[in-house]
Amino acid sequence: MVFDGRTIPFVLMPHFVSPGQLRRVRGAVNALCAVLDRFCDAYIENAALRDELALPEAEDELIRIDPGFPRPMRICRLDALMAGYELKFLEFNADSPAGIGYTDILHEGLDTAIDLPRVKAEFDTSYTPILPEVVATLLDAYGHVRARRPDLPETPRLAVVDSEGSPSVPEFRIVCAAARAVGLEAVHATLEEVAYDGTTLTVAGEPTHLVYRRCLLDDLTRDDLPNAARDSSIALVNPFRARVANNKKLFALFEDPRFAGLVRPDEAEVIRRTIPWTRILRPGRVAYGDWNLDLLPFVADNRERLVLKPASDFGGHGVALGMETAQGDWETILVEHADRADFIVQEYVPVPEEMFPTVEDGRVQMRLKRFNINPFGIGGRHAGSITRISDRAVINVSAGGGLLPSVIGRHKRRLLAEDEDEDEGAPHDTA
Repeated sequence: MVFDGRTIPFVLMPHFVSPGQLRRVRGAVNALCAVLDRFCDAYIENAALRDELALPEAEDELIRIDPGFPRPMRICRLDALMAGYELKFLEFNADSPAGIGYTDILHEGLDTAIDLPRVKAEFDTSYTPILPEVVATLLDAYGHVRARRPDLPETPRLAVVDSEGSPSVPEFRIVCAAARAVGLEAVHATLEEVAYDGTTLTVAGEPTHLVYRRCLLDDLTRDDLPNAARDSSIALVNPFRARVANNKKLFALFEDPRFAGLVRPDEAEVIRRTIPWTRILRPGRVAYGDWNLDLLPFVADNRERLVLKPASDFGGHGVALGMETAQGDWETILVEHADRADFIVQEYVPVPEEMFPTVEDGRVQMRLKRFNINPFGIGGRHAGSITRISDRAVINVSAGGGLLPSVIGRHKRRLLAEDEDEDEGAPHDTA
């Protein structure tokens, strides 16, 4: 598996999660996807939300384009830490979430190349492929657009589009192969290969009506994709409106009384359980547990229990873990960003660790690795997860982290009573 021209670090086993843990993750992902979709749609009419996000004018104009289908956040990766049944989400990747194409292939590689007889003897394991759900939600979005534009072909040509030099081209090949397996013509291309004449979008010279957008909004340098989406000449997934869900300020706004109408009571309970304390970094008084305090002095004095993050960046860029940041550098970030309100401050969540078998100098060695789980919300529903591992606290593939598939494991002899007892009180799956 290759990313940015280098082999992704790998270990000789999947990451096992229990059925009870799966139920907890699934219930939380389903609830949060519904909330995020509402925030995306509310952006158009809700001036308070637009003021809080304070997006650049060009980004605002793109978000206002009607996607032509419900649930704009079609493909989302919700990054989380899970220790036992304690689940905490740290960020949402909804603009152009990466990694989804690798998951099924990693599982297939492990399943066919690595024999784990003791695991098979003790556990029943299962894995549900994710790529079919990706293709299904792409086609569902296209069906809604075609209902408006019956002149569009019944079967679309799919293009996976990113900017020139994308490190994710190997993943795009995997997605295209999955689409071809169900009878679609599918290609991956760069933005430079996209053109729109006011009627038809062409990609690599051929008419195209379904685009899986993997380029970030920041990478758009031409108007072809926006104009085609505005004219409903294509179904664009994710639509630009999903960018709203990518903004980390939402972690703070979920609890803001002004936006209470966007969160149902049962969803508010999920948020309370799974979202760490988060505030927009700016002057003012905030609630912290039972206290009401001045935010900036509190952040300055409690560096080791907090994390600072850019509100709209990705890939771990600009993230400052208080426990790994010198006090002077920490205070410099506060001074530079407090008046801009373009950072969030979040309570630090300990990164869990597990032992994983790695190959070093031709031998298998057990090594302690930090890991996070990355469940995918596809079409508003939990569709599976990928696990990232690293030797560092900030876990990201672009920073050298590794990937492995998440597999459900149930003990055959029922030695673990977690299905009924330990999962008591977990949010119910609303499927």
